[in-house]
Amino acid sequence: ETYDQFNTNVFGGLNMNRAFLPYMRARKTGTVVWLGSIAGWISLVNAGLYTASKAATRLISMTLNDELAPIGLRSMVFEFGYFRTEFLSATQRTPFVSRITDYQEVCGAADAEFKAADGHQPGDPVKGIAVMADFIRGEGVAKDKKVPTIVHLGTDTFNSVTETCKETLQRINEWKDVFVSTDFPKGE
Repeated sequence: ETYDQFNTNVFGGLNMNRAFLPYMRARKTGTVVWLGSIAGWISLVNAGLYTASKAATRLISMTLNDELAPIGLRSMVFEFGYFRTEFLSATQRTPFVSRITDYQEVCGAADAEFKAADGHQPGDPVKGIAVMADFIRGEGVAKDKKVPTIVHLGTDTFNSVTETCKETLQRINEWKDVFVSTDFPKGE
């Protein structure tokens, strides 16, 4: 499972980049597009490997963008929330099997939430892809604007990212004195 998640979401993208980046560098133009997820910002019971792979995708894209920008290329990650696709359908999901009885209750409840969400996701995939295309091409909603390299699509993604950032700021401010107490004294 671990290998499959990272092979698909992380290593697959890296292998694609290795294949086409030499051509993009030669042309000095182009956009590398990564598919991220709301999952890269939140904890999802039963989906830890998936969430980790999506967080990795965002950070790889950010780093790649910093490396590519000086030569006229860019890397963007589109982080989709729950869009009404087949992603949560029974045909796309591996059935939940409790391997550790201690986790059965919490994991079973999370699985039930995924099943209940299928067909009721708030995001419209047609609208999401249209916005994605606008950002990549610099048209429509992105015309004449400096577009971000991380794009959060869907109300649920916007809300989750906002909440995660608020919680992070609260935590680092509350614990600042402890967090910064581990440096050598100035001058040493």
